[in-house]
Order: sequence, then C-alpha cells, then structure tokens
Amino acid sequence: MINSTLNQQFRQQFPFFSNEQSWTYLDSAATTLKPEILLKATDEFYRSAGSVHRSQYDLAQTEAYEQARDLVKQRFNIEDRKAVIWTSGTTHSINIVAHGIENQIQADDEIVVSIAEHHANFIPWQQLAERTGAKLIVLPVNCKFLLESDRLQQALSPRTKLVAFNLVSNVTGVHQNAQQLISTIRQHSSAKIMLDVAQAVCCEKVDIQALDADFYAFSAHKMYGPTGIGVLTGKLTSLEQLSPLFFGGKMLQNVTESQLTLAELPYRLEAGTPNIAGIIGFSKVLEWLNQWDFVELNKHLYQLAECVKTRLRTYPEIELISNDEISPTISFLFKNQHHADIAAILAEKNIALRVGEHCAKPYLRHLEKTGTLRISLAHYNNQQDIEQFFEGLNFALEILAD
Repeated sequence: MINSTLNQQFRQQFPFFSNEQSWTYLDSAATTLKPEILLKATDEFYRSAGSVHRSQYDLAQTEAYEQARDLVKQRFNIEDRKAVIWTSGTTHSINIVAHGIENQIQADDEIVVSIAEHHANFIPWQQLAERTGAKLIVLPVNCKFLLESDRLQQALSPRTKLVAFNLVSNVTGVHQNAQQLISTIRQHSSAKIMLDVAQAVCCEKVDIQALDADFYAFSAHKMYGPTGIGVLTGKLTSLEQLSPLFFGGKMLQNVTESQLTLAELPYRLEAGTPNIAGIIGFSKVLEWLNQWDFVELNKHLYQLAECVKTRLRTYPEIELISNDEISPTISFLFKNQHHADIAAILAEKNIALRVGEHCAKPYLRHLEKTGTLRISLAHYNNQQDIEQFFEGLNFALEILAD
C-alpha cells in the first residue's frame, strides 16, 4: 500500500502549492521547489550580521556553515569533510576539475566523454581538449540509451587521462550502470573519473565511496535546496591534485610578494566570500530531509512515474525517449505535432514542464531529435497533478488537430 498521506504531508511543506496561480509543476529535473524551512533559514541569515571564518563575532554563522559540510558528508558517505567543496553549482564544480587537471594533460592524451551529457559535463572537456591538444573521444549510447562497457573498454588506452559521464540523464532519466562502467575504467586505464550526479540526488542517497569515481558534482537546487550552491567532492587524493580555478581570500595559508602557499582542502578551492545564506539554508534542508521516510516517498513517486508512462503509451502518435526503466524523468514527443506548440498550450493551462533540447544539443543531435517534451516529478507531486497534465495534454492535441 502506497502512503499517500506521507506524500500530502511532504507537499504541505512547500509554499508554492498555496500560490493562488495554481500551477501544476512538472519540471523538477530543472529545479525542485523550495520548502518553507529553506525560506525561513535564508531570511534569518539575512536578518543577522557578519560573514564566516572572518571574526569572533560571526562564530555562530561559521558553525552553521561548517555543519552543512558535515551533513553533506554524512548523506553521501564521503570519506572526509575536507572533500566537501562548496561551489555555485554542478557547472562550476565540473569546471573546477577541468581547469584543475589541465596541467596534467598533454597533446595526444585522451579525454573520454559520453554523448549523453548535459552541456555542463561536455563543453568543459571539449574546451580542455582544444586548449591542450588532447583527443576528445565521444562515446555513443545503445538503443536503450545506455553506455556499454565493451565500447568503453575499446575507447580506453594508456593515454586516457579522464572519463566523464552522468549517473542519470537529464534528457531521458536513464540510470547508467556506473559501478560496472567505473570498474571497467579502473581495470583498463589509470584515468580519472568525473561523475555528474546532479539528476540522481533528489531521489538517491548516492554513495560516493561505493561508486569509486574520483570526482562528483551536484547542485543543491536539484534536491530542494537553494540555487547558487553546488558541491564538488570525491577522493581526497584526486582533489588534492587540482590547481585552483580562483585565487583570492581564504584559499591561502600564506602569501608574500613572490610566493603563494595554498590552504588545505577544502578551502584552497573556495576562494572569496561564499554564498553563506545558501549554504546555511542548505544545511537546514539536509537536516529536514533526514526526518522523512524516503523509501515510502520514493514508492509513491515511482508509482506516479509508472502511471504517467503507461498512459502516455496509449497515444498513437507518441514517441517515448526512454527505455523500460521507470524514472521520474520522462521525455516524449508526438510525431505529428511540434513539441513547442504543445508546451505553449500547456503553459496557458498553468502546466509547467520542460521543452526543447534540455541543455544537451550533442545528445539530441545523436538521437536525431530537435527537441522533446519532458515531465520530471518529485516527491511533492500527486495524482491530481497527473490528471491535470493529461487533461491539458488532451486539450492541446485537440486544438492542434484542428
């Protein structure tokens, strides 16, 4: 039996649903809605004074700020709190790695990246290859939208310095077999591994140590936290090899007119005044998330996702851009209608979903699509949201058929 009461209690934590506009929100892969506890924590910080790690009088803020690091460490099974590095988001995190390993890349080295990547985990490697003269090898996915270990193994060589791919696709919602892929990489190369877990963190407690990649990146706003906050984490030994992307306050142990001594991790990669309000707010969200039974919430979420997928299959002209996996992210299109036209009519009906190329132009080109519609669910969605979506979709298809 699915606990719909728990779902309703969770939904009540989000002020969005008391909004008089009554939008049906189905775009959580882009960004999740924000709970009341985040709004309260952010407001309280901005009503206070001070920064962090600057003076005695801001010790309270500093303690709250560092507590967030400990909560991230616990939630994702990170080996050491020093491996939790604050960034502005997934994009920033991946760019730190791409810049930080540049001095380790030489002409004719190889960088392997999946075609199924968000621009944030594709363009930094493309540009790194251009700057260094390295070869960029782009791996395709199979008919089930999965990377194949055999194909990956063939792409690896002694010159492979980095492999980058996602755990869950923002386009298809497909979950890669990361443990198998990482095992293949470890067996056949000494490459560093960058894993984009941004689309996984809403529903999964990603186990950093079990997956065994070198670097991981995600954004707080993908898991009910604030925008402008991200995490770069991974193996301490790998993070310690990164050259800083930014230089300035707090990232140094000492500086003279002629020499800079870097601080220890995580601070060497956190130059400047951070987004303190966002990090403290994220800390409160992490504490709050620990209070919920996500086994039950996920049962409800995946039941909704299965319902959506089953009902979409009943439309004769539909094409689902997914495999048999049940995922909260579902991309689709209609063969005889333009996706943007359908999205425009749905928006007029106050139904929010994503349309277009999903910041993944190479992947859409590989799939031979100009764009798709994308529904992405989160734990606050309910059956009424699904009914409103299908009512709006039927209306849109009727209008466009005339």
